[in-house]
Amino acid sequence: TSAAFAADMATFSYLNLNYLFYSCANLASVTRLGNLRGVRSMRYTFSSCAVTTLDFCGFDPSTLTDLFYCFSGCGSLTTIYADGTWALPSSGISGSQCFYQCSSLVGGVGTAWSSSNTGYQYMRIDVAGTPGYLTAA
Repeated sequence: TSAAFAADMATFSYLNLNYLFYSCANLASVTRLGNLRGVRSMRYTFSSCAVTTLDFCGFDPSTLTDLFYCFSGCGSLTTIYADGTWALPSSGISGSQCFYQCSSLVGGVGTAWSSSNTGYQYMRIDVAGTPGYLTAA
């Protein structure tokens, strides 16, 4: 029901998390995501999981290239925390339907999930004038 990434995971310079927790309906907790470095692809990583919160504090998003359906079907997911400086790469990234059916998700200043805003572009800190689904920790 829970998973934690060990500190020595930071020694890897290239990680692919595709389908890692796909359809883990009993997965309630994933911690220490900040121990991961060099993550490139997160295709379907949390898709259809039961997690309610995720904490990406300490996670470096600068190497991400693929967020395709990353959180899709996570209807119980309410909050995703990240460092206030969180920023996806400005180019070379894709992620159609990253937040597909994440109906309970709300960003830090109140941006509620919308079926018309499900792309990777919403994997940013929610601030006034720039809606996103992440909450600054």
